[in-house]
Amino acid sequence: MDTLHSVLRSFNTETKSARDHLTVFREFLAHLDQIQRKSPAAKSPRAKSPVRRKASRRSRKG
Repeated sequence: MDTLHSVLRSFNTETKSARDHLTVFREFLAHLDQIQRKSPAAKSPRAKSPVRRKASRRSRKG
């Protein structure tokens, strides 16, 4: 496990190019807000429900 941690620490990420986590979260919330404001797809007033079929009865042989 120590080796894993040392390898992970060896990777240096550029902090200058990294975006602020609050900015990313605000953009995420903005996208959610846009999706929520879109009107839902209207259902057809005469949408048919799936047809229910009775199970076939087995005849008794014997």
